[in-house]
This record gives sequence, C-alpha cells and structure tokens, in this order.
Amino acid sequence: MDTLEYFSGQGKIFAGQRRSNGMPGPLRWVGDALMEFGFTPNETKFKENWTGQRGDGLVLPGDTEANLTITFLQFNNENFKIASRGEEVAQTVTPVTDRVISETLPEVGQFLSLQAFNVSAVTVTDSAGSPKTLTPDVNYRLHAKSGDVEILNLTTGGPFVAPILADLTPGAVDFIRMMSGTALEYWVKIVGTNTVPGATYRNFVAEFYRWSPPPSESLSLIQDGQSRLESPIGGSLLADTTKSASDQFGYYGRLAMMP
Repeated sequence: MDTLEYFSGQGKIFAGQRRSNGMPGPLRWVGDALMEFGFTPNETKFKENWTGQRGDGLVLPGDTEANLTITFLQFNNENFKIASRGEEVAQTVTPVTDRVISETLPEVGQFLSLQAFNVSAVTVTDSAGSPKTLTPDVNYRLHAKSGDVEILNLTTGGPFVAPILADLTPGAVDFIRMMSGTALEYWVKIVGTNTVPGATYRNFVAEFYRWSPPPSESLSLIQDGQSRLESPIGGSLLADTTKSASDQFGYYGRLAMMP
C-alpha cells in the first residue's frame, strides 16, 4: 500500500524584487504571514444542439490564470510599502522657521499640525506687530511624535493675533508615501516544515518567480483588542518567460518536498 502523507505546513515567507536576469535579488523575511496560491484554467465550451439537453459538445482549453495571496500579520515599512504600493521617504531634518500652522485664531481643544514627525526645538508665536510667544503647557501642549500642537488656553499671555507660526526641527523619521511607487514584481520563497508527526517529507521549499501584487483592498489600523493587523494581498503570478516549461524552473514556480 502506498504511504499516505498528510500535510500541515508552517514556514517563513521571504520576498524580494527580481533581478533583470529573472533571478531573485536579496530576499527578506516578511514576518508572521499566511500564504495560498492557485491556478484557474479558462475554458471555452460549445453546446450541442441536437439532443434536446443542450449539453457540452466541445471544451477547448484556454489560458491559465495563476494567483498568490500573502496575508501580512506583522507590519513594518517594507510590508507597508507592498500593501500600499508606497515609497519610503526620509524626512528632511532641516530646521524650519515661521511655518504657518493656522491662518485663523484656533479654539481651545483644537490640534494644529506642525507638518512634520518627531519634532523638537518647537517655538509657537503669533503675528502681532511684536510677536508674542505662546507658552508650552500653558497655551499649548506639544505632541512631538505626531507633530501636533494642542491648544489649551488663548487667554493667558494674550490676546494673540493670527496667523499662528512655528519654528521647529523635524526628527529623523522614515515614512511611507502611499500610492507613490510603481508596480513591482517580487520573487517569493517559502521555507517550511510539515508539522504532521512522523511525516516522511518533513521539509518543503516553494518558489514563485513573478508575483505582481496590487495595493491591499483593506488595511485595519485600529482594532478592538481581539483582532490583529491583517493585510491580505492577492496578486497575479505571471509567467516567467526567462525560463521554459522544460528547464529546472518552469514558468510559474516550483515546489520541493524533502525528508
């Protein structure tokens, strides 16, 4: 009797851009993630017209669609770049003077954006003939990481005249500019283990040569405490014409099962 081999896989997923010669560039582990793939053959069916059953009289095979979906469970800049088709940008750290943060006199409780992240050396002034300086923790509270000024009191030290200005120094921050990148193709590799006890083929490796993902349709950045950040990204697996159906790679991918 043939050996019955059950399968329950876990493993690490690696991804990296393809090189111009069709081979993988440096790959990085995407962190905890899920993955599935599949193929959809398209057929053209012709109905017969003489039996009264209108059954299929002929089926012509057509093209085959291949897809791979990765669900990110951990987030970092590299994963968010893929999910948002974004571009990583280093924030300019040059000190800024007299940046207008409100054209009108704000109200208590409002937040004024400093238009930078992780700021320091912040000074907030008004536009009177002799500008008045607003006092931190009296007139405003600074939220340095998000780059916001929360208005607390506009009576003490006033009256103040709009517009409200700020001097500041942006911190060293890398951020993702969403939907600013180009469509990229990735080489995806999973190195995994069959966790079924006593499995004959304990180890497996799968490679996919041309994964072209669109931006994620859904990213939940706020959860209820019981959820986790999940970003499923389903992209097409493209045929790799730098390879052939008869070489060691094939057009789409390959899977190796090993003891």
